Amino acid sequence: MRLSDITSKKFEDERKNIDIVVIPVGSLEAHGQHLPLGTDIFAPGLICDRIEKRMGDRAWIAPGISYGQSDSLSVYPGTITIPSEVMAEYVFYVGKSFYDQGVKKIILMNGHGGNVVALRLAAEKLSRIGAAAVVVNWWMDYLDDILTITKTRGHAGEDESSAMMYYNEDLVDMSTLFTNNHKSKYRVYFPNSGLVDLKHAITGDPTEASREKGEKIFDMLEEKMCELITFMENEEYLVNND
Repeated sequence: MRLSDITSKKFEDERKNIDIVVIPVGSLEAHGQHLPLGTDIFAPGLICDRIEKRMGDRAWIAPGISYGQSDSLSVYPGTITIPSEVMAEYVFYVGKSFYDQGVKKIILMNGHGGNVVALRLAAEKLSRIGAAAVVVNWWMDYLDDILTITKTRGHAGEDESSAMMYYNEDLVDMSTLFTNNHKSKYRVYFPNSGLVDLKHAITGDPTEASREKGEKIFDMLEEKMCELITFMENEEYLVNND
């Protein structure tokens, strides 16, 4: 059920039945020269659209958080970044407010790698006040499934480009493609690291991307997210089957 579309009274009537909220989280940042700046906003948003259509009476769908930590890509035009510590606090207080409103289970549907540290910290803090919080990084948590659809993955690579072609091909310009197969031996944080590790604002190879692959990715993600919501509903995370 999309929170932005209902009244306060509707929320009051329904919150006794729905104790799960899905919050899409993204970033505004460069994705090569072929994908839109909003790629990391659009992907989790579409996943949430599919959840709402299929499980709208079982989970709240919250408005998205569209800005994130993107320090490494801030060397490229159009990238907006906020520090991880600031983002962690913001997301925590959004989650805390849901908790205070009686929504005790929080799914952070993340579309951007730079957000991972902040969201994990926010989830840890939410657990301390009594909430059950989970961070889903779709391109990472379901990597094995993605690689049954695409040969490779990466930032603005084959998987993400396919996802955006399915989302809206009019936003994708496949006439200007770069590849970047650089893999650093160690994760070193240094000024302007994006010019080295994320040359051309990309990792991987988008040249084999297709709309059909993108559709298969989102079909898979819909199934996985519905499984997760059921898992949270049943509180299976409290059970150790060993």
